[in-house]
Amino acid sequence: MPYVLVRESYVQGSCTVDGLPLNEFRVLAEKATAAPEHRDEKSRRVEFTVPTFNVLNALEQMGYKVITSGAFVTGHNKFSNREFIWTMHRATSEMECT
Repeated sequence: MPYVLVRESYVQGSCTVDGLPLNEFRVLAEKATAAPEHRDEKSRRVEFTVPTFNVLNALEQMGYKVITSGAFVTGHNKFSNREFIWTMHRATSEMECT
């Protein structure tokens, strides 16, 4: 029952997915129609420079559903770090074939 964290950085213009099972990296890249910019298998993190809605739609096709979301602004300067974060969950460990 995997949980996945999707983080969109407004400053960097990137979308990071944390916690994705290793065998699903390639599937996500195919469904999002983009090659990942950075891939770290040890920490189960992949980064894309495509619009975040592409990644979210691809994860939904893989059976993940959004359970929480929120915007975060940190730092003393205006928009030092501005991110939007989605927590996603899939009820089964099996990926849906849609």
